[in-house]
Amino acid sequence: MKIFKNIFLLSVFAASAIFTLSCSNEIASADETRIIGWNILSSNYDNALNVIQASKKYGVNHLQLSHDIIHNLKEIKDTQKQKLVNELIDYAHNNRIPEVVVWDHALYQLEYYPDEFKSARDGKLNLDDPKFWEWVKDDYRTMLKLIPNVDGIVLTFIETGARIENQFSEKLLTASQKQAALIDTLASVIIDEFNLKLYIRTFMYNTQELNSILECIDLIKNKNIIAMCKETPHDFFITHPVSQWVQSIKLPVIIEFDCAHEFNGQSIVSSIFPEIHFKRWEYYKSLSNVIGFSIRTDRYGTTTIIDHSSEINLYAIHQLANDQHINMESVYDNFIIQKYGKNVLEPVKKIFKKAPEIISSVYYTLGLNSANHSSLNFDYRSIYTRHVSGRWMENPTISINHGVNKEFHYWIDIVNHLSPARHKKFDKKNQLEIAEVIENKWIRPEELMNEEYLSYIITEKEYGSKLAKEILNEISRIKNEVNDSSVYNDLFNTFERTELSSRLFLGMAKAYYGFRIFNRGESFRTKYIMKTISEGFDEISNVSLEYKNYKKDYPKGQYDWKKDADIALEFFNNLPKNVLSGLQNKYE
Repeated sequence: MKIFKNIFLLSVFAASAIFTLSCSNEIASADETRIIGWNILSSNYDNALNVIQASKKYGVNHLQLSHDIIHNLKEIKDTQKQKLVNELIDYAHNNRIPEVVVWDHALYQLEYYPDEFKSARDGKLNLDDPKFWEWVKDDYRTMLKLIPNVDGIVLTFIETGARIENQFSEKLLTASQKQAALIDTLASVIIDEFNLKLYIRTFMYNTQELNSILECIDLIKNKNIIAMCKETPHDFFITHPVSQWVQSIKLPVIIEFDCAHEFNGQSIVSSIFPEIHFKRWEYYKSLSNVIGFSIRTDRYGTTTIIDHSSEINLYAIHQLANDQHINMESVYDNFIIQKYGKNVLEPVKKIFKKAPEIISSVYYTLGLNSANHSSLNFDYRSIYTRHVSGRWMENPTISINHGVNKEFHYWIDIVNHLSPARHKKFDKKNQLEIAEVIENKWIRPEELMNEEYLSYIITEKEYGSKLAKEILNEISRIKNEVNDSSVYNDLFNTFERTELSSRLFLGMAKAYYGFRIFNRGESFRTKYIMKTISEGFDEISNVSLEYKNYKKDYPKGQYDWKKDADIALEFFNNLPKNVLSGLQNKYE
């Protein structure tokens, strides 16, 4: 148990000075960044140590351990997990990170809790039973004693196992009341007894959940709590707007950034977006209740942005946190000169500035993220519903460049045409997630894919593929000018994988969206459609062979880049043979 009560150590290493700040519900000034944090998700031990060592030069004073290291506090009861967590906590402390916190989700799955606290009728937990809450507090006391040097907990209280809002209570009548009761109960142990920090992590799937979260925060009695909010609503997409509702939270807030880009290639390809992160932090740092940030540095496995080209993503945030007057040109210059050398500043800067266009025209299709956590998948339901950026826009329109040069309405134009009919049904899930879209009659639950939108898609994908090839050639030209061969090889290999992805996504787009039109009936099976589908299958076949012959090591995380070729081939191979022969005969 800590010996200091209700003192939050927020040490900032800057010019070797250490500042200790007291923080209850005090709001920071707009130009003050108190919490400079990183988050390690991967349990890869060597990478974790390297990230912690690298944190010193950035002045990191807050480290989160999450996901594959520890996602739920109950995992700490496993001796191997306990050993890993405690070693990383101590290693971080020894490397000048004063605050190390671990992730938790509450409630856990129902089976975790004793049956005596459950209703015999429906198996729900009885939240009106004081003994249940005492059991929970005792459980947390036991778990916290197993990590004696931890400095706090990051608690996710939504999207959890046994959702607290679904449990029984005659006293707590709303989801917000139940959530607030859970948070205050855990705070009474974490903060009041163990003198630790408690961060509550918030995000939502729809506007109803947003209203419930804000109401929950207002109901929380313990004000020594800090909120953590994602840089964008619901999840980390480059097309999403900022979370403007953050300014309504009546607690200090830190912003959760994903600089490893879970949905945009996970830094296995050229997930280089420093300007997006710079602009988002520029917005958040102006809010009076925002006191800092936490940056995700990987997406599992051997992925990490540290010591790779995508490190510039977090570098941009840190630069702005340290100097509110700095601009992006200086960020590019500083990073590139340090990492690649002054003699290649201009060509590498050009490469970095073009990188976002490649990803946004390859891994995105007319503004829709065409992947499942970066893995190739044009048929994934969430692409056309949950993940649509238009959900969070007052005016849901987007201007697509990439050779298309046209403004689209996210729903009427893009989703209506690109989505399979089954994903546009007015079912319970869509009524919950995109109710406003249905009410406004912006989508029709029928197949509307046509040649016009196929041409837009192909134009965009060809633009991305051409640009990826040009950038790869530019990198080849500076090979002898980069002093460190390993640094050069990392840059080249990253963009080499990106270029391969650009051609695979192009082929898959032709085949998938072309075949959707083919399936609309004989009148849609024009020579253009037959030719496009055939080209798509040829491109999938050819590029997949290049994937198979790719022998270089590459980072693997949640996204296994090489398996994209298997996904594309599976789509091809699963088509009925009579359809394939029919396509060939018709085209010839």
